[in-house]
Amino acid sequence: MVAIVSRKMEQDGQSRYVTPEAYVAAVMAAGGCPMLIPTVTEADSLLALLDLADALLVTGGGDVDPRHYGQQPFRELGQINPSSDEADRVLIEAALNRPQLPLLGICRGIQAINVFAGGSLVQDIGREVKSALKHQQQAPVWYGTHEISIEANSKLRSLVGRERHRVNSFHHQAVREVAEGWRVTARTADGVVEAIECEEGLFRLGVQYHPEHMVARDPRMKAIFEGFVAAARHAAGKT
Repeated sequence: MVAIVSRKMEQDGQSRYVTPEAYVAAVMAAGGCPMLIPTVTEADSLLALLDLADALLVTGGGDVDPRHYGQQPFRELGQINPSSDEADRVLIEAALNRPQLPLLGICRGIQAINVFAGGSLVQDIGREVKSALKHQQQAPVWYGTHEISIEANSKLRSLVGRERHRVNSFHHQAVREVAEGWRVTARTADGVVEAIECEEGLFRLGVQYHPEHMVARDPRMKAIFEGFVAAARHAAGKT
């Protein structure tokens, strides 16, 4: 089973756990069985749920509180959620201590993985990146609006199968200092980090874009989930 992080949201005076269907559909299209993990703050409950999983998918969401990487908040900082931060911290640290547990982070997921592995973030691309591209697209979610360059000899390159590819973009933050043991494997033309990965472990990858929205139209994006699910099956002893 692939554990997918489900985010806590406040709506109409009520708290709800919300998981975009695209994550679930992408995992299932790749042959995986999804299991949703709510972002509760009880570490024992989170770890018990993670014990049932063969892989962990850390999803998108709001901004990571900059206190976790030693910064004060800029004016441009978006909404933060302490429960999401704490749940991500517990799950990511546990996953990193389990080398055979495949780990995939998407959008906020790549940022949270980097922070809780010891790295830092660009709090706001428009403020901190000179001549930045448009990273919050106004286009259909499945449409790739900018190009990324993918490093050779990387997990992402082996999955996507090409050096350059167009991806979608819905973020104003990004990886700054990469956590120890991880490396940057894709960037945009303005230098913004679009993927990081760790060679230790079975499958450890973070991407800044949203491949789950592109899988129905782009087999190269589907290949990311296929590789992730294949690693989960291998971890479970099913291959």
